[in-house]
Amino acid sequence: MRESQLDFYAYTLIEEVRTSTEINDAGSQDAFATLVLEQLVADGLTEDATVVRFKDHGVEISGYGVSSDDTYLDLFITHYSPRADDAHKVNRSEVEAAFRRLANFLTRSLSGALARKGPSSELTGMIERVVDSYQRVERVRFLFITNARSVLREPLPPLQYEDREISLDVWDLRRLANWNTSGSRAEPIVADFPRGLPCLGTPTTTDDYSVLLAIVPGEDLAELYSRHGARLLELNVRSFLQLRGAVNAGIQTTLVNHPERFLAYNNGIAATASAVDLDSDASGQRVIRRIHDLQIVNGGQTTASIHHARRNNPIGSVLVQMKLTVVSPDRLDEIVPQISAYSNTQNKVTASDLKANAGFHVDVERIMRSLWAPPGPVHDSDTRWFYERARGQYANAVAAEVTRAKQKVFKAINPADQKFTKSDLAKFEMSWRMKPHQVSLGAEKNFTLFSELLEQESITVDKDYCRHLVAKAILFRRTDKIVASLRFGGYKANIVAYTVAKLVHVTGGRLDLEQIFKTQALSPALAEAVAELAPLVQKVITSPPGGGNVGEWAKKDQCWDAIRDIDWTTPPMLETELTAVDTYEADVDALHRTEVGDWEDLAAWGADTGALDSRQRSTVRDVAHALSQGNTPAGRQLRQANLLMDVARGRGFRPTRMSNSPVDPRSRTQR
Repeated sequence: MRESQLDFYAYTLIEEVRTSTEINDAGSQDAFATLVLEQLVADGLTEDATVVRFKDHGVEISGYGVSSDDTYLDLFITHYSPRADDAHKVNRSEVEAAFRRLANFLTRSLSGALARKGPSSELTGMIERVVDSYQRVERVRFLFITNARSVLREPLPPLQYEDREISLDVWDLRRLANWNTSGSRAEPIVADFPRGLPCLGTPTTTDDYSVLLAIVPGEDLAELYSRHGARLLELNVRSFLQLRGAVNAGIQTTLVNHPERFLAYNNGIAATASAVDLDSDASGQRVIRRIHDLQIVNGGQTTASIHHARRNNPIGSVLVQMKLTVVSPDRLDEIVPQISAYSNTQNKVTASDLKANAGFHVDVERIMRSLWAPPGPVHDSDTRWFYERARGQYANAVAAEVTRAKQKVFKAINPADQKFTKSDLAKFEMSWRMKPHQVSLGAEKNFTLFSELLEQESITVDKDYCRHLVAKAILFRRTDKIVASLRFGGYKANIVAYTVAKLVHVTGGRLDLEQIFKTQALSPALAEAVAELAPLVQKVITSPPGGGNVGEWAKKDQCWDAIRDIDWTTPPMLETELTAVDTYEADVDALHRTEVGDWEDLAAWGADTGALDSRQRSTVRDVAHALSQGNTPAGRQLRQANLLMDVARGRGFRPTRMSNSPVDPRSRTQR
């Protein structure tokens, strides 16, 4: 990377941190830690990373991450400076001192010497997760991340800690910049096979790719996964495993009881590469010695399960078949996601590169580029909300304006504080859809779940949708600021998502999104409602049953159940602002597509699951009774009932009984 590019990235990163501090009411150190950890998660370099900054005498930590399969524990320490010049450097002694502070945190956590900060403290939650996972994981890694330029000439040797080695990983400005521009291509995985993998070539197809069929020893595959973790897996596969679990029970049974038959019973893996080094063994058999840019695009569960089985069982007799597609390096980013998508069509693997999802995001980007937002309390002229569908789009758009004057105009029209990413969009939408427990899983997992939702629903992306999307963004970000001002001391992200979801739940989704868009702000009544509701939400989130881990509690359905049960009603002033019931004809049409039994089922489901309170169940039963009498419910009741049906379907409800005969719309009369 040229120095001019590095300088540009340095300034861009500082601008991103500055914008994040304004949006989230966070300090610059917190904002930097959040930005870089989210990026490492997105690129598969860590998993479930959580920012928790703590500093004491000789102790410092910025966050942690634990893989879903208990393979590794990552501890992070970050350092940020608003300086962007090339004199901003970090030397070996400073890096080593940072790692010593991180090691002291681990030592004092494991010994119980580190003082707790109270039952609801994020520090306590972090200590509990670290102590709990330390004994189970295979490897521990310390990562020092900074926006300074490192002067280290070579990697630091592993730290000998008790009976294990801890790897020390340094991410400085140059390494961050390389990853920002190139992603995983910045540090491709190169797999060596000294003994060689016997392989067969296929007939020549095109210049874009070739295919090899090979047999891989299970030991080699397990070792690759141990060394590279989830980064070995293509994004689609990685997202699926992190959500659904990496270890397959059926595969485990074969590995334990019949490892020698694994090749016969298992379908094997599909992988891609940019190049392979071929050789011949003593018998003249063609073998693979090295694979460049290795990515597994199908067979992630197979790989993870073999790695898991190796912990307690011999796998020396395990062999795995591999189809290896060698793709031209300049076509990797285009072809590999397509190979992954098509090779996984028989499995429940979905991610952001599938066609339906990609089309949704392209449409949002297209409309947002021409959608003007009116002046508001922050910006006194018309502006646009910039949807960053791909990483770095905003910075590249700024750089495309060749003069500083033009860049200033661009930023005035597209303010940095109105930029939002794909993971932001998923957060806004899933909070509005009353799935805060899924938002609490983290940005990457929540985005994957939102992608699955896009495949299940047909969402029309037009100007109305994008106006309401902006309103949801304003609601979420303004709620974030209000929660920050209440200074709860932790779990802000969870409290924000749950507060938004509870507002939608209580109001029946009737918050006036159009008015929020027109004013680019929350009304005083809505802001007061957020401030009133947030402490009630915070109390439930930070009081897990049995004194369990708060962060893990916030990810559970039961936490959302508890929040829904909070006794809070819409304040009178806010009630007057809710959207009027002016959708009567559409609601009647929706009702015509249902039967009496659908509503009876909904009432029963709401009672069994606790998803509907007594008032909501009464509304549903009233609709069922009206339909059974051949009547159409009154407008307000009808609107509420249809909203309840929509929400229930979104949470998995499906009618199981059918009424004896469909309701004849012509027999209905107004009550």
